[in-house]
Amino acid sequence: MDIILEGFWSLVDAYEPGKTEAEIMAPAVERFFARGAGPRMMNIVLSGAHGQAEAHFKVPGQRAVAGDDLLLYSLEITGAGGYWVEFSRPLLRGKLSPTTQKMAEAYPEALEAARKLMRTGELASSVHRVVAETFARHGFSLGHLSGHSIGTTMIEHPAIGANCDVPLEENMIFSLHPQVVDQDATVCLYTQDTYRVGKAEGECLADVPWRFFTGQETKENVAP
Repeated sequence: MDIILEGFWSLVDAYEPGKTEAEIMAPAVERFFARGAGPRMMNIVLSGAHGQAEAHFKVPGQRAVAGDDLLLYSLEITGAGGYWVEFSRPLLRGKLSPTTQKMAEAYPEALEAARKLMRTGELASSVHRVVAETFARHGFSLGHLSGHSIGTTMIEHPAIGANCDVPLEENMIFSLHPQVVDQDATVCLYTQDTYRVGKAEGECLADVPWRFFTGQETKENVAP
């Protein structure tokens, strides 16, 4: 996790309106390559104007970023041992749209409910269900599965999905990445974290709080 988090903080440091999506992403990729994660990675983005993101992934390109653009970089890499990890936090210098604000209000509740169910004997489908139901109470739905097991391949069995009634076991590793979408499935909010299944509850392997980053933060001044 230290490699992907180092890349994330490089991305935060590089974030500045006027740069392109690719220019903001580039320092993170440089750190990934420098630390041996280069052979296998997938780094994509959800983005959009006026404080909200369009609900489709793309490769960061030459689009210049405005201050009120919402950027959701999806960082997915392997370390030297070949094991995948995933991480994401939203970037925004301006104001959230009303729709994204409502999504953001539901996110901490959904993430914490899911973490508490990542325990020995719980069904993977139960984790998905609590995420989906939390967002549904706020008037939103999910764009795809809540997450999946992750290891030496990016996506492994079992999934965190509605029909995956597989009991969880201690020390299983999962990526939880709920993409919440509006009723038209055109606007979204997204995050990623890597978790370890515990005996009584799950453990998030990243010490970065879920929040919107402005590019003015550092690792030292953001409390876990």
